[in-house]
Amino acid sequence: MWSVAFAGYLIAILSGCIALYLSQANSVGLSGADEPAHFLNGVFVGTYLKNNFLMNPLTYAADYYLHYPKISIGHWPPAYYGFLGVLFLVVPPTPENAILINLFVSALPAVAVAAALACVSGVRTALLGAVTYTLAPLVVEGFNFFMLDQVLAALAVAATAAWLAYVNRQTWPRAFLFAGMFAVAVLVKGNGWLVVFVPAWYLLLSRAWRVLAAPAIYVAVLVAAGIVLPWYWITSGIATDGFNYQPGLPFALLALNRNITTLSANLSWVAFLLAIVGIGMKYRTRHRDPLPWQVVCGCLSLILATLTLQSLVPADTVDRYMAPALPPLVVLALAGMEELYRWLRSRQHYQPWFSLAFVLLGVLMLVPGIRHLSARMQKVDFRMQAVASLLAEPSVARTYLIDGSAGAEGAFIAEMAVRDPYLKSYVVRSSKLFSESNFMGAGYRMKFTDPK
Repeated sequence: MWSVAFAGYLIAILSGCIALYLSQANSVGLSGADEPAHFLNGVFVGTYLKNNFLMNPLTYAADYYLHYPKISIGHWPPAYYGFLGVLFLVVPPTPENAILINLFVSALPAVAVAAALACVSGVRTALLGAVTYTLAPLVVEGFNFFMLDQVLAALAVAATAAWLAYVNRQTWPRAFLFAGMFAVAVLVKGNGWLVVFVPAWYLLLSRAWRVLAAPAIYVAVLVAAGIVLPWYWITSGIATDGFNYQPGLPFALLALNRNITTLSANLSWVAFLLAIVGIGMKYRTRHRDPLPWQVVCGCLSLILATLTLQSLVPADTVDRYMAPALPPLVVLALAGMEELYRWLRSRQHYQPWFSLAFVLLGVLMLVPGIRHLSARMQKVDFRMQAVASLLAEPSVARTYLIDGSAGAEGAFIAEMAVRDPYLKSYVVRSSKLFSESNFMGAGYRMKFTDPK
């Protein structure tokens, strides 16, 4: 199984390289609205560890923000930025290296897809599942943009696997492994709270209530909660400033519809039909072969957990929030296709052309990704690397005023910051100097008016 999982990872890396080549994302810098902030948060941690480790971190953060006003730890939790900061002590903190780090992280869910399918269906289906997953539009975009959703998808899958391990044997190490995965996911991004719903859905689906009798999971979850809750208590006001909707039934129905549509658009409606077939067939054999049914319940629990959280928390309805649900959907769909194929092969009236029909089903699930790759334009290049190279002089203190989109301002700030580790210069964003808005740029209003 491990060799198949590694092969799945290599397939994902190859797909990511193709995506980066087509979009030129590895050479144009961080031009997305949030990309520079994620990158600069990691640079900030690395600079603090390297040059200012004995200084009060809050004092240093305030000073850093005055110089380069794009760090945003608080709106987003700190765990991934701590990882990046340590990594940036070893590798140069450049946008190119950040994209490479993102490539290796974004490929991780393919390991779980291949491993799960190897358990329930076989090697051939496992490798096909890795290809199907890595060509999905959401995954392609994940390779191209330095965001937190790819990290969260990997952690959510890992937490689900840890929960399945605990279900099989209720030991203290496995309980703390699951709780640790949960804590890290929540401290990477607020969407990580979806992990809370994985055990709940799993128990409802599998009826394995016996796992609740062991005390280990309660102690482990309480310890994890003691770690993550103080952070969210302190930063709740900052995080909710970015919510674009109001909680309630109207939002829940809107989010559920859009999120299901997103999943369908990534794998086509065929994936849902095959997933239903797979769930039904594995349910019929759950007593004779319990392991595949456990995997199916784990996959379905992660999908439902993702949909549940995104229907309850009114942050937004963007496609990338469905990243954690995509790997388990691929597993269920490919498992369903394999089960249906095996069932038809066992029938007396099986015809050779049935095999061609299954090839067509597999191709249909690849169509959205292939279409997306062929139609996708290159990533926007603000050429801020060239601008920063002309302007930045580490030994000279200067103040720069920039006016542009959030992506352009952020790209310039990030490029200037990596060239000024000792904070000699300042960058001023005109969008903050002359106007006010919330974190998401909503509620825009001018600070000053000219009566003339």
